[in-house]
Amino acid sequence: MFFFNLYCHKKKDLSREIQFCVNWTNHEDSTESLRVGDGKQVTENTLVEVAINSNGPASATDMLAPSGFLCLVAKFAEQIGFFNLLENQIQLPYKQVTYTHLDKMKTLIAAIAVGCRHIQDINYQLRPYPALAQSLNMIHFPEQSTINRLLHQFSGANLTQLDELFETSLRQWGWCQKHPKVNFDFDSTGLIVYGHTFTFARKGYFPKHQGAKGYQLSMAYSYGTAPNEILSLHLDPGNCPPAARFWDAFYQVVEILGSVDRIGIIRADAAQGTGENIQELIETGVDFVIKGFHPLTARNFAKSVAENQWISTDFFSKVVDLGLRKITNCAHPVRVILIRTYNSRKEQIEFSHLYVRLTLEKMSAPEVFDFYNKRQNIEALFNCEKNGLHLTPMKTRKFASSLAFLYFNVFTFNLLNWFKHRMLKNTQLENMGLSEFVDKLMKIPAYVKARSRQLELNFPAEHPMIKKLAAASTEFLTAG
Repeated sequence: MFFFNLYCHKKKDLSREIQFCVNWTNHEDSTESLRVGDGKQVTENTLVEVAINSNGPASATDMLAPSGFLCLVAKFAEQIGFFNLLENQIQLPYKQVTYTHLDKMKTLIAAIAVGCRHIQDINYQLRPYPALAQSLNMIHFPEQSTINRLLHQFSGANLTQLDELFETSLRQWGWCQKHPKVNFDFDSTGLIVYGHTFTFARKGYFPKHQGAKGYQLSMAYSYGTAPNEILSLHLDPGNCPPAARFWDAFYQVVEILGSVDRIGIIRADAAQGTGENIQELIETGVDFVIKGFHPLTARNFAKSVAENQWISTDFFSKVVDLGLRKITNCAHPVRVILIRTYNSRKEQIEFSHLYVRLTLEKMSAPEVFDFYNKRQNIEALFNCEKNGLHLTPMKTRKFASSLAFLYFNVFTFNLLNWFKHRMLKNTQLENMGLSEFVDKLMKIPAYVKARSRQLELNFPAEHPMIKKLAAASTEFLTAG
């Protein structure tokens, strides 16, 4: 398997200039794919040469790119084979004239990666810059109207192809394949639309938006392994219950991982905490921490708990381990962790409970409480998807087109995370959130020069993010 190498050395002619050279070489162990500061020089095998200085363009032939890192991401996707898979997997039965279907799909991914809020922003953030297009093997980007037509071309058969592409990409390049056990969160969120012509948009459960219409987006999201990845995606009408896609997501993750035995710990909110789901999970043999469905059940449990049994976890919360308990609609006893929380806004005590398939030796009650609270990561992911990658507002009124756009959004999310953790390892930038990555790192301009099969990028030296990248090299730190 092929991987990038990021080498760093100081150029001889500029004492304060640092150069990062990205080579494309054959390594069996991906953990060795990134080396910073080992003194490698530019060779004919160098794929991308990155210079950091404050002198502006090196020559008059250099072109300005508003996102230098988009060029790097594009080369990364090309070299791992993602674009080849995209071209071979997606077959659209429409004529190709100026731009191929692959060119259009590359443009859509690029638009998402640089944070275009609307499709029309392609005309302002991508199309005026041929340097970005050339990094994707195009002369110019297509106009936004071309991308709108592309989205409207997707049919039900193409959605099946996108789903297969999604699963295949995770099998080939997913970080989840590097771990024997993979934990995942499951959750859903509402996508509200305004208007009466959105296909399958229905009134449903949208918190703080009573009577609104839209869709329910359900996703499974890996955690505890770096980088985190989206492992499942479903879009349904707004009146679809939030828990309706839980088992679809579960078995899609199983298909990607290859076996139920590779699933670690599942976390989910109260919508999934029904007796039927708990029974099936126990019979499947997977571990889980899932919030109980109804708070009334928690209040009934609390009646039998003495005050001295509660264990404080923080200033507002206490927990108690109730051990194995029988619950409604579940044939098997399950471990229950009861939680008592003081709601300072309402000035009242509230009870909730967690169903757990983990022994006390593996995780105590306070540890289970802290573990479940980290589930806010998937809520942050939804916020990132909606805001960082500008998932809303919906880009089209056709359901198949909307779902196709969401697939490309997920492709971009996973691709950027793979790029961060393979290309930016040990550079202080690999752990930044995706919103910050898109809003800050992907907005750093660069001057671009294409030379045969090589690409030279010249970044501004005074940019804070570039300083962090430069600081990864000990040669740069000792140069001044």
